[in-house]
Amino acid sequence: MEFRLFCLDCGEQYDGLGYRLVCDACHGLLEVEYAKEFSFNQPSSNSASRLARFSYRLPIRSSAKLITLGEGGTPLIPLHRLGDRLDIELFAKLEYLNPTGSFKDRGNAVQVSVLLENGVDAIVDSAVGNAGHSTAAYCAKAGIRYIGFAEHDLNDIKMRAIAYHGTELHWVQGDRTARREAARKFAKVNNVLFFDYGKNVYFVEGQKTVAYEIAEDMIDMPDHVILPSGNGSLLLALWRGFNEMLAAGYISRLPRMHPVQSTAFQAIESAYNGDSWSPEPDAQTMAIGVSIASPPRLARLVEICREAEGVPVSVPDSSTLAWQHEIALREGILIEPTSALVLAGLEELLRRGVVSKGDRVLIPLTGFGVKEPIMLTSYE
Repeated sequence: MEFRLFCLDCGEQYDGLGYRLVCDACHGLLEVEYAKEFSFNQPSSNSASRLARFSYRLPIRSSAKLITLGEGGTPLIPLHRLGDRLDIELFAKLEYLNPTGSFKDRGNAVQVSVLLENGVDAIVDSAVGNAGHSTAAYCAKAGIRYIGFAEHDLNDIKMRAIAYHGTELHWVQGDRTARREAARKFAKVNNVLFFDYGKNVYFVEGQKTVAYEIAEDMIDMPDHVILPSGNGSLLLALWRGFNEMLAAGYISRLPRMHPVQSTAFQAIESAYNGDSWSPEPDAQTMAIGVSIASPPRLARLVEICREAEGVPVSVPDSSTLAWQHEIALREGILIEPTSALVLAGLEELLRRGVVSKGDRVLIPLTGFGVKEPIMLTSYE
């Protein structure tokens, strides 16, 4: 497919050949521009991936070579009981039903396909959790050697899943920063590509297909989309996808977009409010998917919040865990704390009057609940 990359900072342009994360001239982050006009295609009955029909809006050169595990096409359902309780129209996009149990699969289908197209046969990654599991699975499918770095004492189900896909694991003493630096050093010494999905434009492009499907599945666009934000890739992707459809005339208005973080990691809300913030040395949250102290595209995330009339909020773990249990009780949905975070954020936005009674609200539920310990104090 015809596309080019351009730098958001200096405007330098690049063709679609090669695998590129940052601008050669200024090290700024990149965005994609496509030659072909936007149009929807009906899903093919013999296609394993809903993403394949959007290949003309993805940075891959051949849709026939898309590395797919069957991602995309996730259900969008009403949450009547929770909606009635909150006096709103509430809908959920069930992204935890992607192949590895998280929304990361859409992005990895694209970026691993780009790796394979460009002859990359090995990568070094510092990701754990859902990101690491998804990357390991897609690399296994593509036959790409995956070299992962993880904290020495990490032994959760996601880490075991990462190892099960044949990942070459290296264990690090220390925190996220130590793990990242060890991975970067290994990549440099061994001349292997360092895989930095937080800066990865290919990942964002895969994720924007969530916006396409929301527009297809909803007769009327939601007034609000409330989503978890760590690196902010989902916020970037949905805003990009919705704007593409608005420009093409497929939707008539944009939803307001509200990112939700943990109070332990509130970089976006603080930057939006102009406050100085840094995490405590021992900062932790049960919503581990948003435990990002320095999102690489922070300035752009704040811009999007203003463009989208969004209000970033941060919520405590106590509220997140309460809503994780509430959606299981009232709607039969078991999600991980990072996903339940959006319901705690919705409660806060209602309290502030940002979301009003009767509004149409959509929440993407990004991670399957059985991939993390379930925090019940009793079995009543």
